[in-house]
Amino acid sequence: MHAKRLTASVCTVLLIISLVLSACGSSESSQKSGEQKLDKDQTLNLFFESPTTLDVNDVRNSSEFQLLTQVQEGLVRTYTDKNGKEKIEPAGAKSWKITDNGKVYTFKLRDYKWSDGKKVTAQNYVDSVIRLLDPKKAFAYAFFAYDIKNAEKYNAGKAKAGDVGVKALDDNTLQITLEKPTPQFNKKFGFVALFPIRLDVIKKGGETYATDYKAQVFSGPFIIKSWVKDNSLVLKKNPKYWDAKNVHLKTVNFKTVEETSTQASLFQSKQTDVIAGTQQYIKKWAAEAKQGKIQYIHGNTPLTSYIVFNQKTGGTSGLLKNAKIRQALSLAINRQDLVKLVFGRYRPAYGLIPNGIQVGDKDYRDDVAQPLKPLYDKYNGNKSELQRLFKEGLKELGVNKKLGDVTLTLITTGTDALSKSEQEYYQQEWEKNLGIKVKLNILESKLFVADRNANKYDLLLNGWFGDYNDPSTFVDMWTTNNGFSKFFGYYSSKKYDQLYQSLDGVTDDAQREKIYAALEKQLIAEDAGVAPIYYGDSQYFVQNYVKNISFPLFGTPIDFSRTYISGKQ
Repeated sequence: MHAKRLTASVCTVLLIISLVLSACGSSESSQKSGEQKLDKDQTLNLFFESPTTLDVNDVRNSSEFQLLTQVQEGLVRTYTDKNGKEKIEPAGAKSWKITDNGKVYTFKLRDYKWSDGKKVTAQNYVDSVIRLLDPKKAFAYAFFAYDIKNAEKYNAGKAKAGDVGVKALDDNTLQITLEKPTPQFNKKFGFVALFPIRLDVIKKGGETYATDYKAQVFSGPFIIKSWVKDNSLVLKKNPKYWDAKNVHLKTVNFKTVEETSTQASLFQSKQTDVIAGTQQYIKKWAAEAKQGKIQYIHGNTPLTSYIVFNQKTGGTSGLLKNAKIRQALSLAINRQDLVKLVFGRYRPAYGLIPNGIQVGDKDYRDDVAQPLKPLYDKYNGNKSELQRLFKEGLKELGVNKKLGDVTLTLITTGTDALSKSEQEYYQQEWEKNLGIKVKLNILESKLFVADRNANKYDLLLNGWFGDYNDPSTFVDMWTTNNGFSKFFGYYSSKKYDQLYQSLDGVTDDAQREKIYAALEKQLIAEDAGVAPIYYGDSQYFVQNYVKNISFPLFGTPIDFSRTYISGKQ
């Protein structure tokens, strides 16, 4: 949610846009619109990070998931019930059946329309899957459809589009055939990158289609009315939406605000309606929630933040190809102090997969020990051992340098006070514990992307928000040549790839869990392919007059499609 995935953003941006709930908090206001009088002014005000694309097949960032799930409609919608359980409900599909031992999915579409009045058809879904997999497009999420028959082969140029197991049996019937039974596939089919598309609209929009809101047609509860990039975006109710009678909001205003203190002022003055709690504000607002002044929703979230190592070129220093150097950098970070002193929230991460992700009915993190913890306990706080490990890495590379002569470059975005505190914490930890120098290169988004793509970095900050409730959403992105490889340092391991392939056709939950644990250990502890730093949580505060707002576990951070305003006036 749902994720959502990050590419060019500092992990702390997720404070604005990421949320999931557990049993300690309700996922939505309990009132139904029929039980209360709706205000005349049905306007919702939210913070957000400006999206980089409106193309559902090219979705990557949390901001894009947030927007596209509200202006487009896929087969299903996901939400989280009052007990923190993930639920799915029919949306574009009114029903479906699964046959052939779990290999064939047949969806019956409801009669719904695009905002220009044309019917949404099964072929629109077929076109989306084929376009997502088109090897010439190189969409990052192409791998997400690999469960479908011949999808991976087509994406690799080894099969034809017509061989892919997705067909429109008629305008209202979509059939998807998998390579083999895949337990987690039924958690995927509401995913944004699989939403229907209009090839005629895309063709007409040309090169600017993906960033021109006026070139779009919409099938969801809202349409985009205006967009000032990196500043604000306005949604209006879509009168042609199939369930428009249950969409009560007339306007949704998004605004980009970086500074935490400014966000807090806007929330306190009721100029915004939902806010993520950070630092000192959590305690203050939690007390106000106890007094009934605002709503407080909190729990786990399927997010892991990372420090990414440049393993393609070794970085600007040329050193990051070495596993021992990466390991020393990972182990030098005191995660407990970070979450306590800098954020005042979150859980230290010593694994890849966060709390709340399930294998079958079991919580994976409750069942599997975190693979980095034993090494962390051995090395953390022991400067001499950490430095010895780093020096061994230098020796293996044939580099004759003193630690004080080593300079690594960390690139990131984020100029607000909280981001700066996080960036400086890493810099201080590495310089103090390893005796090296670390250069902070804080860039605006476009320059960050340019430097990342040009490999002008050693380290960068990123995070991964799970897309569905299974560990595979955290392990699949690390396979060689995955569409997200460049965002996460180009990690590549034949052993990891082979372990991942061993999941094929495995339906037994216990066996799948063992393979996931082996993958996690290989990536995090043995290869030090990435450094997990913290697992996310949700600390959200909502104005009392906002009713029936939902914070799904996966899909979109906030679903306001059935939200309404009552009692603000």
